[in-house]
Amino acid sequence: MDDAIGSRRPEHPRLYTLELGADGRASLRLNCNRATGTWTAMPAGDGSSGSLRFSPLAMTRALCPPPSLDSQLGRDLAFVRGYRLEGDRLALSLFADGGILLWERLEGGPRNWRVTAQTAALRRVPSATASVAARYPAGTLLDNLGCGKGPAGLWCDVQRLGGGPRGYLLRNDLEAAISPDGTVHYGEDGSALRAGQGEFDASGELPCSLGSGQPMGRCGFQVARAGGGYATVVISLPDGRRRTVYFRLGQAIGNASAEAAPTGPFQASREGDLTRIQIGDERFEIPDAVVLGG
Repeated sequence: MDDAIGSRRPEHPRLYTLELGADGRASLRLNCNRATGTWTAMPAGDGSSGSLRFSPLAMTRALCPPPSLDSQLGRDLAFVRGYRLEGDRLALSLFADGGILLWERLEGGPRNWRVTAQTAALRRVPSATASVAARYPAGTLLDNLGCGKGPAGLWCDVQRLGGGPRGYLLRNDLEAAISPDGTVHYGEDGSALRAGQGEFDASGELPCSLGSGQPMGRCGFQVARAGGGYATVVISLPDGRRRTVYFRLGQAIGNASAEAAPTGPFQASREGDLTRIQIGDERFEIPDAVVLGG
């Protein structure tokens, strides 16, 4: 707010993201660091502005390559007192006219879509006359690979959650998919990259069995989360081997092994708040709390 201070813009804006969950959770990426906490807001007038505050944020303290705004933003967010929402821009004002943090909605839509049309025809190219690759009923969950203008409107490049043919659907036949924690998430899923770099959000033990007919024991795990039920769970077996299970929107979609030997077919099923995983003769039970946190 002071011209003498001027303004600063991140060298790589996509390294700084803010997600305000409908459940009051706040998740931030600040360059190479992550921060979490809660947020509360009190709208005024038409709801496009009002007061807003963050709780004290729990933030990692990695040393990001310069230039970086992670430390400054980590401090400034504690002094946020108000907001104004104009289109795709969210302005957060600081205490005592200390400044304004301006955020822009990520382009390209949410991570996932949900089909709203009774039946949606997946086209091989973005055209209503193109050949059909698949047909999806209402409620089908899709990965969003980007949207753009095309004949007859806005078309989105999509693929069914967990795999399938890739093609195009009209944006009018889609709505943002709600994650298990009640939020809509934007931006890339960085959980696998973070897991590969050893950046985990939690660790512990979960039930496991390594052979057909063997009783359940305990295996160690580490999990890297990306919000909205996106997570990479790395399971350490007692013999030193590892299994990696990938989740999207709270659903287990596949696995990987650190060993060259095949692991057998992958199967996943739900029972209450557990995801039961079978990889060949190996069995694992992964509670929702591992994937969603809390």
